[in-house]
Amino acid sequence: PIWTVMVAAIALNRPDTFSFMTTDSFTVALSALMFSMGITLTFEDLKRVVRKPLPVGINFLACYALMPGLAYVIAKVFSLSPAFTAGLVMVGAINGGQASNLCAYIARGDVALSVLMTTATTF
Repeated sequence: PIWTVMVAAIALNRPDTFSFMTTDSFTVALSALMFSMGITLTFEDLKRVVRKPLPVGINFLACYALMPGLAYVIAKVFSLSPAFTAGLVMVGAINGGQASNLCAYIARGDVALSVLMTTATTF
C-alpha cells in the first residue's frame, strides 16, 4: 500500500512523470497486472468460491439492478439532465473490473472471490 500512495502522490503533483504511459504501454501494464492476480490463485481457491454461488449471485444483482437503480435515484434527487442521468446509470452498471481485484489483493481479501465476481459480471 505504501507504494500505491507514493505513486498516487507523485501522479497528482507531477503528472508529466507518467507521460510515458501511452495506450499501448497501459495495455501491457494492465495485462501484466491481470496475469499477476491470476498467478496468486490456486485451483483450491477457485473450487472454494465456486461452491458458494450466493455471493456471486448477489454481486450480479447488485451490478445490474441495485447500482443502476441507485444511480437513477441519485440523478433524480439532484435533478440531473437526461444525458447525465443516462451516463450515471451506465456507470452504475459497470462491474468492478481489475481495480477491484487489485484492491482485494492489497487489502488481503478474497482475491479468488473478487476474480469470480468480476468474471460473472463481465459476460
